[in-house]
Amino acid sequence: MKMLMVFLLLAILVTSVMSQQKLIKDGVGIDPDCIIMPPGRVLLISRENFVGAVKFLHTEERPDGTYTKYEYFEYEKGGFRKVREGELSFKPPSGKGIFFHESPYKLGGPLKLRNFSLFTVGGSREHSNVYFWSAPNRPDLKVRMAPTPWKDISQVNLTDPRIRWFAYDEKESRKVVPIDKIWD
Repeated sequence: MKMLMVFLLLAILVTSVMSQQKLIKDGVGIDPDCIIMPPGRVLLISRENFVGAVKFLHTEERPDGTYTKYEYFEYEKGGFRKVREGELSFKPPSGKGIFFHESPYKLGGPLKLRNFSLFTVGGSREHSNVYFWSAPNRPDLKVRMAPTPWKDISQVNLTDPRIRWFAYDEKESRKVVPIDKIWD
């Protein structure tokens, strides 16, 4: 009887994880401390008078971890300009098991913006997390992020009233929204 209950519990858990992965692959996760983006879409980032954007391009598995390529843009003089392309790494935790992970500042690298950095975990399960943290476990309360369905930086219109900005909010409950319905 115990084996049957354990098996059923594992089956439910695996099904739940698989459906969550599919939904996240095609959607945006909004967590109290991060935004989880699918590849190929633009994430806007602001802090005080700075506005930038990042687009995660694709993820590649390598023997030493998972790597996610990205493009980074800054808004100046009425438009966005590409500042750089880069790569974020995700190093799987050793000996922690699949249900436990270390904090993002140990797993991934920082996303360096104009005059500050945000912690990221790139390439984990077909998405990339950008945390509201500019220091380990300390949220930057000035940072705002807006996930968008835009695929190209030329599509970005900062005056679009549908843009929803999110900030660190420990009371926020996790939600996943299909990317094409982010503004519905």
